[in-house]
Amino acid sequence: MGSLAVYGEEEVTNGRVAVDYVLGDYQKSYLDDDDYEKRMGTLHYREDEDAFYLHVVIKKEVEERDGDKVLGVDLNLKNVAVTSTGSFYDGGELLWGQNHHFRVRRSLQHKGTRSAKQVLRRLSGRENRFVLNRLHTISRRIVEEADSHDCSYIAVERLTHIRERMDNPNDQVKRQMHNWAFRELQEMLAYKASEYGIRVEQIPPAFTSQTCSKCGHQSSTNRDSKTGWFECNDCGYSVDGDYNASKNIGLKLLTLPEGKRPSGLGDGHLALKSGMLNGNGNYTAYDISSSDRESTDKPTTSVVGR
Repeated sequence: MGSLAVYGEEEVTNGRVAVDYVLGDYQKSYLDDDDYEKRMGTLHYREDEDAFYLHVVIKKEVEERDGDKVLGVDLNLKNVAVTSTGSFYDGGELLWGQNHHFRVRRSLQHKGTRSAKQVLRRLSGRENRFVLNRLHTISRRIVEEADSHDCSYIAVERLTHIRERMDNPNDQVKRQMHNWAFRELQEMLAYKASEYGIRVEQIPPAFTSQTCSKCGHQSSTNRDSKTGWFECNDCGYSVDGDYNASKNIGLKLLTLPEGKRPSGLGDGHLALKSGMLNGNGNYTAYDISSSDRESTDKPTTSVVGR
C-alpha cells in the first residue's frame, strides 16, 4: 500500500524520537478498513525530501471471481492504456512530464558540478514519483472499469521488447516511456485487481496491432504508424488503432489453446462498451436498445463503442 509521510522531530524520550506524520485519505481508507490485517511496517528515509516514509504491509483474503468475461487492455505511448470497453487513458501529461525532466537532467549533466549532481539525485526521485502517481491513478481506473463490466479477467500483452513494438519510430519518443513504467503499470493492475478477485493474464503480443478485430485480416499496412489509425485493407473497418488492439488482446486470451487458457475462463466473452464478443466474433448487446455503434473519432475518454 502507500506510504505515510513522516515530518518534524520532537524531543528524545528514553532513546526514542516522537514525530508527527501525514496520513492521506487513500492510505487512511485502508488502515481504517477492518477487512485488512495490518502486518509489518518499515521506515524509509528519502534524502531528496529530507523526510521519512512508513511502509505498512496489509493483507486481505479475497476469493477469485467466477465468470468468463474479459477486459482487453492495450498499452502504448500516446494512449498509455486503452480498454476494450472504450476507455482511453491519455499519455500526454506523462510524456510532457518526462520531456521536461529529460531537458532539465541533460542541462545538469552538462554542468557536471557537485551541486548539479545533488540536484540530479533529487530530480530522479521526483520524476519517478511523478510517473508512479499517474500510473496508480490509471491502474485504479482500469480495475474499476473491469469491475463495472463484471469482468473476471483483465488481458494484457507480455512486455517482451515493448519499446521495439511501439508505433512511433522516433527513438526519443520511445525512451520517454521506459520499460519499467509499463511493468509497474501491469504490477499495479495485478495487485489492485486482486482486491476485487479479478485476475490479470498476459498474452503473446504478436500481431495485435496489425490484425483487424472485426474480420481477423492481418497486415502490416492495416495501421498507420504515424497517426496510429487503423483501417483494415480487407473489410474496411476503421477505428483508433489502440482501441482495435485492446479488443485483439482480449480476444487472444479467449482463443488461447486448451491448456493455455485459464481453467475458469471456458469459452468466455470480451467486454465492450455496448455488449460482448465471444471467441468466434459473435456480438451480443447488453440490451435490445443498445446499438452496435462505433465512433470514428479519436477520443481520450470513455466514448468509444464497439
